[in-house]
Amino acid sequence: MKPSFGFLLIMVLFACSSTNKLQQQEKENNLLYAYNFGVLEHYTPKVQIQTLHGFGYSGITFPIANENDIKELDEYISNANLIEEFKVYSVFFRYNFENSEAFKESWKQVIDKIEGEKIDLWFVFGRNKSNVNEQFIESKLREVVSYATAKGVTVVLYPHSNCYFDHAEQALPIVKKISSPNLKLAVHSCHEMRAGNGDRLHEVVLNVKDYLGAVTIAGADKVVDTSTPRTIDQSTIQPLEDGEFDFESFLKALKKIDYKGPVGFINFKIEKEPSDYLPKSLKVWNEWKTKYLEN
Repeated sequence: MKPSFGFLLIMVLFACSSTNKLQQQEKENNLLYAYNFGVLEHYTPKVQIQTLHGFGYSGITFPIANENDIKELDEYISNANLIEEFKVYSVFFRYNFENSEAFKESWKQVIDKIEGEKIDLWFVFGRNKSNVNEQFIESKLREVVSYATAKGVTVVLYPHSNCYFDHAEQALPIVKKISSPNLKLAVHSCHEMRAGNGDRLHEVVLNVKDYLGAVTIAGADKVVDTSTPRTIDQSTIQPLEDGEFDFESFLKALKKIDYKGPVGFINFKIEKEPSDYLPKSLKVWNEWKTKYLEN
């Protein structure tokens, strides 16, 4: 049975919309997007997207932490696709070793849902366990990359404090070993600072430049407060306008390697209202971008 004229028209309009969105995203370098944290997580996917877009953010990333998150993924994608200047850049899946086998392997469902959407899969190996070895990690990561490659999805290994890989340089050897053009590495300012790399963020960027697939940033204190888990969060993840940490060398390193990709703003557990910190942080980012990345 031939498709109806109406169906063909819808497909043409969708294709044009997708092309226009991609062209719009490519017009400007180093666009800022945000996580769905910092009070946003209390809103529906539609409101999260409308809020971020309304304040000028180019997109969103969010975690897949349970079955409901997998179900909501379709809602994020459909709402983002309605806005030409906005996209879902990535979703991140945490492979927690203590989770049920069924959920640990649900990364396949996530890849299936993001296939064809130009959304990256950020992959986090959770807290280390005594029975987890390097052979298992390599085998599992190869499996993920192989499956994702067949679906046209890029995998970005996501170092996270208190997890199997807690900073980018620690994860670099396995990325090099697997040596897939479809496997990249993320650099997160907050997790690098927690790993003791705050004063050498520029070196980290230069050392992983050939594999860099994602960059995120958050305001921070000059020194990480390691007193409690809460103070660690509070001293490394703040609105950009509140932080006292000087990111000049970090941003200059991104300029040096000609990084033109988007940058994510981690707003984890920020308690201010989004209407307060989101526009202020974007204003600061645009000032930094003009000063360090464009000149």
